[in-house]
Amino acid sequence: MPAKWTFMVYMAGYNNLSPFATADLQEMRNVGSTGDVKVAVFVKRLEQQSAHHILVGKSGQGETSLPLGNIDSGNPQTLLNFIRWAVRTAPAERYALVVWNHGSGWEPGEIDQLYAQVRADRGIDDEHAAGVREISLRAAQGIGRSLFKPSIAEVLALPSVEDRAIASDDGSGHSLDTIELNRVLEQAHADVLDEPLELLGMDACLMSNLEVAYEAEKHVLNVVASEELEPGDGWPYTAILSDLTEQPEVTGAQLGEVVVKRYVESYRNRRDQWPITQCAVSAKGIGPFVDALDTLARAMRSHMKESGYQKIQRAQQRSTYFTGELIDLRTFCRELCSGITSGPVFDAAGTIVEQLKPNGYVLQEGHLGPTVEGVGGVTAYFPVPVPRGSNMGISPFYKDLRFAQKGWDEFLRSYAKALRGE
Repeated sequence: MPAKWTFMVYMAGYNNLSPFATADLQEMRNVGSTGDVKVAVFVKRLEQQSAHHILVGKSGQGETSLPLGNIDSGNPQTLLNFIRWAVRTAPAERYALVVWNHGSGWEPGEIDQLYAQVRADRGIDDEHAAGVREISLRAAQGIGRSLFKPSIAEVLALPSVEDRAIASDDGSGHSLDTIELNRVLEQAHADVLDEPLELLGMDACLMSNLEVAYEAEKHVLNVVASEELEPGDGWPYTAILSDLTEQPEVTGAQLGEVVVKRYVESYRNRRDQWPITQCAVSAKGIGPFVDALDTLARAMRSHMKESGYQKIQRAQQRSTYFTGELIDLRTFCRELCSGITSGPVFDAAGTIVEQLKPNGYVLQEGHLGPTVEGVGGVTAYFPVPVPRGSNMGISPFYKDLRFAQKGWDEFLRSYAKALRGE
């Protein structure tokens, strides 16, 4: 008989994350699997030669642990294989998948090796080999946070040192990760999942943005993620799983609300870990929300033609930003309404603010710390324009996202042109 829930956690424990992977696995073992809730984990840690698939038991007792060898946790196929294993090993009425990765990312040495491999595999003769180390160091701070190695490889295969340097900083890794993750979810949905995932959780940095949710909307019902960087301790798994095992009849939306509340609560008295953000959103609400943002994008383009870009730029500059590429949509729209007090932009921005209230697109949102005061839980890609390249810092891979087929991408490019005086 299937369980009520199978809670899957993919712990891509790169070297700098290994202690946190060990701690979080222990948090899960504090609760373990029950008849109604199965906890399935992929984990790869520095102190072990082999990765493992684990069906977690309480205090580690009676658990199933399958050694996998020294496989690559940065390969999307490894994630897909884990989902297949978990669903077949622990069938359930509902499934949650948590993608776990909130450290400082890939080391420069690893990027050096990947760079050499990519250039050799694609037969690319780099005339500027002397710049490789510089790019690796920059990438470790930018695309080095990527979940998947193919995301980094695409950037490292760009033709020039300048292109690669720009793409290391402009959100390219994030865009490519979003595409790779959706491919995995799509294949898992086709292979082993009869229905979309009830919950996709991102125990990772900077993933609570519209692009991620929109890319995955056909394959998940609810998404939980953070706008901000996450502390190393990440989610409080003991508290979350205790709540789930006590009430296994909850829906994915209700579980998402539990995650947000428990996460914020776990850091409330730990001011040294602030700022903290977490948000749960509903895939059912994403269509109307994206339509509203489309309306705003069109209104801003018209406003720029008639009145210039300055008031939009002022709103952008006064909004809450994460990593210089992801803008909090609530603070941005509130700043727009403050600077443009009537007309289509005002109306459209006001609609966005309303839809970010709980029980619309947003199910539950929480934050701690003065630097994130007033945020709404959802970001969108809006790189701070700088005078470099034809699109002033817009990732060359952004256009490949599903969301880029909507009006926001067109607004970004129009805005960049306006700032260049074109």
